[in-house]
Amino acid sequence: MRYRRIVLAIALVVGATVQAAAFAPDGCEQQRKQYPEKWNDTSTERKLFICESQRGRYYVKIGATDAAHRTLMSLVPFSRSNTGEITETGQDVLRIWLDKEQTARLRDGKYMATIVRREDSCWIRGSLDHDVVFLMDNAHPREDNPKVAGSFYNKAPRFTVLGSDYLPCDLVK
Repeated sequence: MRYRRIVLAIALVVGATVQAAAFAPDGCEQQRKQYPEKWNDTSTERKLFICESQRGRYYVKIGATDAAHRTLMSLVPFSRSNTGEITETGQDVLRIWLDKEQTARLRDGKYMATIVRREDSCWIRGSLDHDVVFLMDNAHPREDNPKVAGSFYNKAPRFTVLGSDYLPCDLVK
């Protein structure tokens, strides 16, 4: 029994040491280099959705697809003047690389969820620091058959959430 405890203690120390060494000293810088040098410049990206509420206003944009078939998605804050004119703020852009399936779901407005990064994000061992979850579901499914579906007949809401804020989103025309 004592031998087992010693072996377990050694295994725990070795396991903790290996995990601690798994993140490179320049890991945060390596992560940041995967994104555009000018973080807030989204001028070459295409607007897909416009999302507005009292809590915030964002364009959902996508950039070019890279060799690994990933597409950069950006949530770009904007302001609206009294006359309705939209001006992108040029700061606080949130970004994430989407895989091929996520990109297709986003373009179609179907349910997709991801975490969006701030420029100074550093994802180390599961810490999301101050990054936020982005959920979007703008799909318009066929109506259920009310006789089969019962009282819940197509009543599930379809919406977008950024962090803890509800944002209705519309396709940019």
